Amino acid sequence: MGLSQLSERCRKCPFVDKCDHKRMEALAYLPEPQIAMNAAQSVSINAAQPLLRETMTIHIAGKPVVVYKDEIEKQLYDRLYSHLGLRYGG
Repeated sequence: MGLSQLSERCRKCPFVDKCDHKRMEALAYLPEPQIAMNAAQSVSINAAQPLLRETMTIHIAGKPVVVYKDEIEKQLYDRLYSHLGLRYGG
């Protein structure tokens, strides 16, 4: 795995945008495939985690219930604007 860019010869060519035979030149290589795999794995782990959502505790029938704030806002907007014919988030 490495890092590359368009070759100098191709960058100077007047047909660089239209040409289908571009040449690339290497800038750097990662020394071991394991390093590249570890870097890719750490990125995918962060992307797979659920987004942090703001929660709040409300009391229903005397019992505390933890709910997501964005879900409450969505329900409020839906109830407030449904009679106007507007679609929230659409």
